[in-house]
Amino acid sequence: MTIIDRARIESAILRYDFWLEMRGVRGSRRRDLRRELRANLAEASTDVGTTRALFGIGSPKELAFGATETDPTRPRWSQAAMAAAGVFTVVLFGCVLTAIAFTSGVEASGATGREVSGAVFPWFGVDYTAQVDPGRSYSAGAGGFGGYLLGLPLLTFVLVAQPWRLLRRGHRAAATTSSPRA
Repeated sequence: MTIIDRARIESAILRYDFWLEMRGVRGSRRRDLRRELRANLAEASTDVGTTRALFGIGSPKELAFGATETDPTRPRWSQAAMAAAGVFTVVLFGCVLTAIAFTSGVEASGATGREVSGAVFPWFGVDYTAQVDPGRSYSAGAGGFGGYLLGLPLLTFVLVAQPWRLLRRGHRAAATTSSPRA
């Protein structure tokens, strides 16, 4: 088996692992499923070739969905981390674009040579400052953005991860052990 074939197999296994993680499969179970898929692909690639072996498993997403069921008691940490990173990126770009727009507004108003500060919608509690000098030098800043840069991604993380699902696991275990027997 060539290095390229091994890389193609590992790529399929990584995609399979990603979708297993999205389904809520625990780490030890994912490790066993990855090991099984790796062994099956290695054996099939020696028999029929890597391309046919990879086509034989189909989509790693469909394979992961067919191999497991969603665990409703497991928090979705990976999905929450991706969502929080997306929210952080959007807030950061929004802050930068708003600072640029505020600085352009200060320049357009003709208030050159002095520092101008103000608030801009929708960033409540954030103070923007800008200074435009006649020599075409600009300076801009924003203060009080911590609540947005940390608070919104953290809120997103908690809402997507749903850590309260862990409480259901303990509740369900207690319900199954205390059920009356006939």
